[in-house]
Amino acid sequence: MLSRPKPGESEADLLHFQNQFLAARASPAVKIVKKADKRKGEEGSRDAERLPLQDSKDVVMLDDFPDVPPALTPAPPKKSKIRSACVHFEDEDPEERLESHDQHITAVFSKIIERDTSAVAVTIPVPTGDPFPRTFHRSEIKSEVEVGSGRKSIFAQKIAARRAAEKAATAPPAAEHVQIGSATVGALGPEGSAGEAPLPSLRDDKTVDFLTSRQPCVITGEGLGSEKSEQEVQAIHKENLEKLQSMSQEEILQEQERLLAQLDSSLVAFLKSRRDGNEGQKKELKKKQDRPEESLETVPVSQHGVGASPSMQGSDMEESVIKEENMKVEITDSLPVKPKKEWIHMDNVEFEKLEWMKDLSPPRQKKTRKGMQARFSLKGELIPADADLPTHLGLHHHGEEAERAGYSLQELFHLSRSQVIQQRTLALQVLGRIVQKSRAGEFASSLKGSVLRLLLDAGFLFLLRFSLDDAVDNVMAASVAALRALLVSLDDEKYLDWTFSWYQGMAAFPFVPNNEEEEEDEEDDLTETEKSQNKKLKDENKPDPDVARYDVVKGLLKTQIQHRLRYILEVVRPVPTVVVDILHVLTHIARHSSEACSQLLDCPRLIETIVREFLPTQWDPRVAEPGCLLTSIHGVPCASAMKFVRVLASGGRNATARMLNKFEMKSRLSRFIAEDPLDLLLPREEAIRLSTEAFRLWAVAAGYGQACDLYRDLYPVLVRILQSLPELLGTCHEKSPMLELSVQRATVVVTLLTHVTQTAGCTAELQAQQSSNGSEDNEQIPPPPVTWNQVSNLRPFLETSLKRILQEISQTETWQALQPLTTTYMIYLGVYYSACSQQPSVNPIDCLEELEHLTFEVLLPLLSQPAVHSMWDLLRPCSALCNPLSCAPAPESVFSIVSLSCTGGKPPLSLVGSKSPFPFLTALLFLISSITHIHKGLISKYSSVLDFKGLKDYLHLSWQTGPPSITPSSAWILRHEYHLQYFVLTLARRM
Repeated sequence: MLSRPKPGESEADLLHFQNQFLAARASPAVKIVKKADKRKGEEGSRDAERLPLQDSKDVVMLDDFPDVPPALTPAPPKKSKIRSACVHFEDEDPEERLESHDQHITAVFSKIIERDTSAVAVTIPVPTGDPFPRTFHRSEIKSEVEVGSGRKSIFAQKIAARRAAEKAATAPPAAEHVQIGSATVGALGPEGSAGEAPLPSLRDDKTVDFLTSRQPCVITGEGLGSEKSEQEVQAIHKENLEKLQSMSQEEILQEQERLLAQLDSSLVAFLKSRRDGNEGQKKELKKKQDRPEESLETVPVSQHGVGASPSMQGSDMEESVIKEENMKVEITDSLPVKPKKEWIHMDNVEFEKLEWMKDLSPPRQKKTRKGMQARFSLKGELIPADADLPTHLGLHHHGEEAERAGYSLQELFHLSRSQVIQQRTLALQVLGRIVQKSRAGEFASSLKGSVLRLLLDAGFLFLLRFSLDDAVDNVMAASVAALRALLVSLDDEKYLDWTFSWYQGMAAFPFVPNNEEEEEDEEDDLTETEKSQNKKLKDENKPDPDVARYDVVKGLLKTQIQHRLRYILEVVRPVPTVVVDILHVLTHIARHSSEACSQLLDCPRLIETIVREFLPTQWDPRVAEPGCLLTSIHGVPCASAMKFVRVLASGGRNATARMLNKFEMKSRLSRFIAEDPLDLLLPREEAIRLSTEAFRLWAVAAGYGQACDLYRDLYPVLVRILQSLPELLGTCHEKSPMLELSVQRATVVVTLLTHVTQTAGCTAELQAQQSSNGSEDNEQIPPPPVTWNQVSNLRPFLETSLKRILQEISQTETWQALQPLTTTYMIYLGVYYSACSQQPSVNPIDCLEELEHLTFEVLLPLLSQPAVHSMWDLLRPCSALCNPLSCAPAPESVFSIVSLSCTGGKPPLSLVGSKSPFPFLTALLFLISSITHIHKGLISKYSSVLDFKGLKDYLHLSWQTGPPSITPSSAWILRHEYHLQYFVLTLARRM
């Protein structure tokens, strides 16, 4: 038994053990089985064929390693990625190696051999007399089939056909030759390209006569390369005929069978089918030549083909064919342009499509009781059903009712989802104009039902929401404009701004729809907080369409519309019109509720983007130049942005604090208030509006007791403004367009001072409460940053201005223009004296003397003025209680979108109209109520107020008439009317 190697033995010992093992020829204890390599095929099985190892040599064999080194030039073929390495000698020149393997373009060009074209005849194109080259249809070009060659391209077929036509016009026809045995036989098929005619059937005695009577195909012999190619072709053709005449019928049949055996059977069948088709075309062409007056459309086409059974040829079939032919003839005759066979793609005439070329039938002139589909123009106007408009206006591109101009709502919805950008944009623009006119009530008398409600039921809201996500700027801009037309009423915003300086006009009801359909029976025992939480959970679990069905704004907020609008403002940076529309939409959403304000404030980077981009403290001064056209308002202050911030702050004390502290609105207020609007580097109207909105925002904050520290910093600015107020008397006679804006700004300044004075008057009351409850309460409410001494010295300015304006009460135009400012003066005096009487630092006797002075020198003379008498008489025609229709909802209003029904403007003789006496008389009664509450001895002096006949008639009629239905419009208007009645009843009780 052979011994095994042990540790510590040398290499010589191991070699000795190996020689012993090989000499003994013993089988190894372990056999190595190597898996065959698939890439090597059967070569991996060569291990068994190896020669036995020599005992005298210690040889190590490697798999697939050749005994002879491979040749280096040329390199072995590459078999796999593993064997991609090449062996090169060190002294080999790299340049020579590159040259040997380089396939440069010169190597390709060097193999090109120019063909000899000296014998080719050059022909000039044949003049046709047409203004343009003749077009070729695919069906006119016969495809050339050659044995052993591929198909030609369309371009090559056109060139071959053109050359064949030119040759046929200048040379006699030639024949194609086919070698039959030792002779050459011509292919005697019908006219057509070479190779298309099948072999003739030589099965009767008339074969030779048939062959000799047929004309040869058009073969030019161009490829023979000789100047006398035509003569050679004629000689070949003559030789073929002589050969056929010398052959017997049996020999011809044998040659025919031999040729058919050599050719492909499919090719022979194809050639025979082409022969039959060409013969049929010839017969039809001959019939048409016999009847040239018939056009392409009048030729009857059998639906059953040539092989129709005789049973289908009855009288019914003939009548249907005749009717079809008559219809086609009628369509063809009515077309302005008759189609011809030579035109491209007119081989198969589609009469249904040709009907679009006919003249439109006139619209129906007679009115019927049956309702017709409403159609609108591109401006959103309703087109009458009997309107006959020309087609060049682009209003007839629809399928139904082709004779009527305009687009229906269904067609506009279809176009709004088109793949064509222009169609989507146009459809959204037209829908937006339709909505705008619908909200104005222009369709109420012409259409049955509400267009706005129909659009919302069809999903118009979500169509706009999807369009906002469009990547095309024009589509996005059109959807923003349509969304603004759907939600926002600019007239509502105008009247809300107009009533801002009325008595408690800053407070407004939230724009939340009255959800009467909500079930509240199970929530009777819950608190208001629990009810609101349960309602919020229900809305979150409902689908978006269900929420939007009863509240559009809440449905939009569920779709995260604020995030998309933020993206548009921050990233897309659209044109100024789109920016203003977005700010109007956000303002309407902020008016919805305090929850909506919170969602807007919580939207990432929304408020930061608006404040940074549209309320900057520095901007380009060139925007103030006259005639400057702004292509972008990013980086330019915008009054609409300031108004949005003001409405957002009206959502509550918390929202105002976040706006002032987190978004640094105090610095913006100081920037736009400290500088006169005429000095701002902005257009004049925009500068006045921006300053007005800044004062309104400050007034809202001051009403919550916030931002009053700015009063100390901006006190000189406020005094300068108060000193300039009497100058408005001189501008009232000029009827300047800026007068109304200047008066609004002045009224807002006085409203701001009213809220600051009211906040300063609460200091003593807060201190008194904290001193009485100081031992019980651990937290102390900080006092306002403004004191009574800081606001008490403003009363002389305002009272003097009031006296000067009241002197102009006999001037109708001046009094009408300055009446809003007079209203705010009286509200200010009422708040001032109410707070003054509670201040411990004020002498009560001095306060009573001031009230007596105000009563005898200002108010009693005012009550005796004829202008005031006429104002009491206007209470009845302007009252909403006496005229319930004045606060009725708009005809196109929907309950899911809150509107004040001010679209189109209120009439002058209405509660919020331009001639309404309610704001001034309410402020006057509020001042009288404050005076009589403080000074009891002056109650009898105002007894004349209750003796006015206009007031008595108004109260008597308002008590007899029932209150109108509660709507957002009526609630907003009646709130101001009830204020006046409250002060009248208070004065009557004190009497």
